[in-house]
Amino acid sequence: MKPLHWTLAGGALLAAVLAAAAMIFSEPAQSRGPPTVDQGPPYPVPKGGYEAEGRPEFVTHYNLDSLTWEAFDAPGMPTGLQRKLLSQSTSMGAVSQITHVPAGWIQPAGYDEVDNEIFVLEGDLSIGDGADAEKLTKYSYSYMPAGVMRGPVKSRQGAVLMQWLKGEPKFVASNRDREGARTHARVRDWNNYKGPWYIDKPFPDYRIGGNFKGALHKLLREDPDTGEMTWMSFNSGIPAPPGGRLGNFGGGYEVHPSFEEYFFPEKSNDTVIGECLKQGLTPVTYGNNTYWWRPGGVGHGGPLSRGDGTAGYAISIVRTGTTLWATYVTDCTYKIGIELTADGWREYDYDLRQQPQG
Repeated sequence: MKPLHWTLAGGALLAAVLAAAAMIFSEPAQSRGPPTVDQGPPYPVPKGGYEAEGRPEFVTHYNLDSLTWEAFDAPGMPTGLQRKLLSQSTSMGAVSQITHVPAGWIQPAGYDEVDNEIFVLEGDLSIGDGADAEKLTKYSYSYMPAGVMRGPVKSRQGAVLMQWLKGEPKFVASNRDREGARTHARVRDWNNYKGPWYIDKPFPDYRIGGNFKGALHKLLREDPDTGEMTWMSFNSGIPAPPGGRLGNFGGGYEVHPSFEEYFFPEKSNDTVIGECLKQGLTPVTYGNNTYWWRPGGVGHGGPLSRGDGTAGYAISIVRTGTTLWATYVTDCTYKIGIELTADGWREYDYDLRQQPQG
């Protein structure tokens, strides 16, 4: 009888030999090949910078009541403003913030040195004088590109704004535009209550295979030069048993080439979304007054995503650094893509997504 230690060693050696043989003679992993049509966006994919990242990491604030007000002072700007800082770019100083404008605040005519984008959450704000003035109230929007002159800014009762500044803010008092300012990109006096929700067009296509069925949008801005977008979405739902069909993500995760920024001014209940973050697949809870910034290339969705099982609705404000586009993957490894075809969802090799089958 052989010693016990020899038997164990011999068994381990045999197992190793069999494992090596299995690796040699087993079939290689099956390639799914490229997609049937190019899944990439109809514009160059940004490799970095503001469009692809904009902030160093994923940023989320479940409820803005947890953030403190601080003085918001900038060169050339009248004092008295306060803000809740939501996120900030370390590379270019761009910020997303909630801005409080006190009653009676006045700013003279002039322009900002950086793009200034505002969405009124509460109160009133006027931009300009006379019949040509913008009269902004709840859920109104205005976009002022850098260097574009505007008339005096005033608030009679005070206002709370969602505000985005594409760089370190600086105001210049002036009665004319800065040379080379993008006056053609200006958006004036948009108001949520003046236009209907719509399905699909004029909201641009954002994936191969068509936009989500039944998704309601109002497009505030699609920049004519950069493609940057700001829009509102409306979603509602009631509890229902599983339908057994793959949904809008094909059972996987959605990926955008640019950042995606969200704020819920109204949301009746919480939602959980699976996020492919650096620490791994992470469930993140979103509710009323939740804000988040997701860098470009971060998958989100999957089986962790769910509602709280009750009827509800949500109104969201969304921004992207390019025209919105989406591709889909099976998991957070980003190896297997999913494309929507006339016959349903089909898997392909994600690294070949811009090489359609011929």
